[in-house]
Amino acid sequence: MEKGEFVLHHSKQRKGNAVYIYYMIAWYVRKDKKPVRQIIKHLGKLDGYEIEFYRNSIACLNHDPEIFPCNLNTLSVQKSNEYLSCAVGIHFWDYWGLSAVFGNHSSLREVKTSDMARILTAMRFVQTCSKTWTTELYPDTCLYQLTGVSPSSYNKTRIFRELEEIENKREELGKHIFNFAKSKGWTQGELLFYDLSSANISGLQAVMAKWGHGKDGYNTHVVLLLVITPEGYPVYWEVLEGNTAEAKTIQDLISKIEKTYGKIESVLCFDRGMVSDENLKLLEGKKIRFITALDGNQIGYFKGLIDFNLIEKVKSMDIKKEVELIKEHLTEATFKFVKENLFCKEFPLTDMEKEKIKNITQKLNITQKLDIDNRRYFLAFNPELAYLTHKHRKERVGTFREWVEEYNKELSFALSNRKRETIDKAIKKEIKRKKMADIDISYTLTGYTVENRNNEGKLKRAATYRIKLGEIAEESYAGAKQYDGLWVLITNIPEEGDKDFFNKTKFDSYFEIYRLKNNIEEAFRILSNFVGVEPFYVYKDEHIKAHFTVCVLSYLIDITILNKIRKSDKISNMDLHSIFYALKKCKQDIIQLDERKVVSRITQVTEKQRKLLDVLDCTYLVAPKYLMDKNIVSIDKKCA
Repeated sequence: MEKGEFVLHHSKQRKGNAVYIYYMIAWYVRKDKKPVRQIIKHLGKLDGYEIEFYRNSIACLNHDPEIFPCNLNTLSVQKSNEYLSCAVGIHFWDYWGLSAVFGNHSSLREVKTSDMARILTAMRFVQTCSKTWTTELYPDTCLYQLTGVSPSSYNKTRIFRELEEIENKREELGKHIFNFAKSKGWTQGELLFYDLSSANISGLQAVMAKWGHGKDGYNTHVVLLLVITPEGYPVYWEVLEGNTAEAKTIQDLISKIEKTYGKIESVLCFDRGMVSDENLKLLEGKKIRFITALDGNQIGYFKGLIDFNLIEKVKSMDIKKEVELIKEHLTEATFKFVKENLFCKEFPLTDMEKEKIKNITQKLNITQKLDIDNRRYFLAFNPELAYLTHKHRKERVGTFREWVEEYNKELSFALSNRKRETIDKAIKKEIKRKKMADIDISYTLTGYTVENRNNEGKLKRAATYRIKLGEIAEESYAGAKQYDGLWVLITNIPEEGDKDFFNKTKFDSYFEIYRLKNNIEEAFRILSNFVGVEPFYVYKDEHIKAHFTVCVLSYLIDITILNKIRKSDKISNMDLHSIFYALKKCKQDIIQLDERKVVSRITQVTEKQRKLLDVLDCTYLVAPKYLMDKNIVSIDKKCA
């Protein structure tokens, strides 16, 4: 047969006012440079589906490389590889230009340190697991096509060798993130938020892990230090030994940040847990500005300056129905409305009032004295917080009653004599644990004798006690309620510096700024609940530190994604779990057509996924050309 091709030919026939199209399969060839068409089979009239069917069939006859005949008996999906979640992770790694931090010093290696860091970071979006287990997961992802690192090159030995190299770039990574964010106009560097958390490590191999009190009670743990911009971007992080006290970290932090960034011009904002007179004086000695708050028990220093009659009057009002009236009462008393039920006023301290406060701290023998001459103090009042604090306090009393009932049951089953001192100590410990020490709680212990059988069935007689709680009336809460909803903010920014500072930061008050410390609390929640800092699965100090660095880089990508979602009006606000749940559904599917042909395609992109990619500015990740170039979509005739 002459060299040519099969075609789906059609002809039109008019009958009256109607036009009919008839199809036929024809053989098309050129003879003497003239087209010759030979009709093979008449098909008659066809609908759209039939037209597509015959076109695909004819394409198979013409050996079109992208069209194959399909037999359901031989068709099978071999596997599905993680694609879109990995691709988005790699996109934002490249977006931040993080590979540039590692330079070209590793260019002669088979696998660059930057590529290992990219992969380890992206793997946190696939599954939170040990570094060793990621080598098992790696072949089930498209990271090979996205990074060029083959599964055989991504192995346990290389991972642990490169972890130390990654950690060596920690400070440079933070500096790069800070400068990149400034270049994009995302931060001016005027504010830095600082906090600590803890992470548990099981076993005794980790030298820097210490037994002590962490976020989940007493455990073997390390301390995680994090510094972020107001937008949540991490600029400094470190792993400290367990039991490192919060109030003792600022001095080391300042010297390390100055070493990395030079002289600090930012304002540090940190939680009241790190407030000590020593730390504040250290910051002031280095001329570093700060915003923080006093502990709740320190508000009493300003007792003589607070109008408790007004505060109690507002607390007695309905916070939902009398919003405007509450606002009116407080603003008349020189409080300024900040936002969302928060009111504030600066303490205008006279020399006489300053002297009174100094006398109070001296009488109480307080070591953390207030430097009322060089710092400014603002009283904050939140009526809703006052209501919720009192409500939760009553709920804690309710759970304490339940605990007493359970403890009485336990005491009634005693097999040996119980000591009064031990029971009294247990009650006081529970009161402290439930944070009810400021409530007037009375109880009595009544002794009596019980008889119970032990595990061997022998009858045992024991002296024990029954706890009886006294009445906890509304008056019992009087002392505790007095300061509900009140707290005091401190800053060393002089009043004449307010205007310039607020112009630079785009805020109107120090309270708005202090509230942003919630961003660093969110950062630790993401690291804990989504990125998965714990468990560590590593025990050497340098590997523990490197693990945290990888987790922080993964968090950087997470917060970048969240910020883009939050700023967009194209898609409703989504959390990270729902975002990556949607992305993970788009996989690379490896489909075996027959014993000689295997194709790879991506799972059909949904409208939700397209909207997400549009908001994240990475729709190219599902574009046909990109997918073909990266070999995500391909045809392999050799695979069986």
